[in-house]
Amino acid sequence: MCGYELSIIGDKMKKNTVGEIVGAQIGKIPATEVSYGYITIETPDKKYLKMKVDALTEYDTIDKGEQVVVEYDTLGNTDILSAKKIMKRK
Repeated sequence: MCGYELSIIGDKMKKNTVGEIVGAQIGKIPATEVSYGYITIETPDKKYLKMKVDALTEYDTIDKGEQVVVEYDTLGNTDILSAKKIMKRK
């Protein structure tokens, strides 16, 4: 199992992966307390995915060591991965 799943919604490709949060560089915007920054996910096949977390990201956790399922896509026309939903893995 590679740990990735792709599905197409309209023109946008939605991607999902599972893994462990092995790195987190998260800050908060003082006026709003909204979290922003990056997390790194280690997938079951030992690949590392660095993803942006921002005000539009829905999440259960962004703590290191947590097993998660992440829905993500690319940011605009860049190679930056942007997490859309981060859910604790059951």
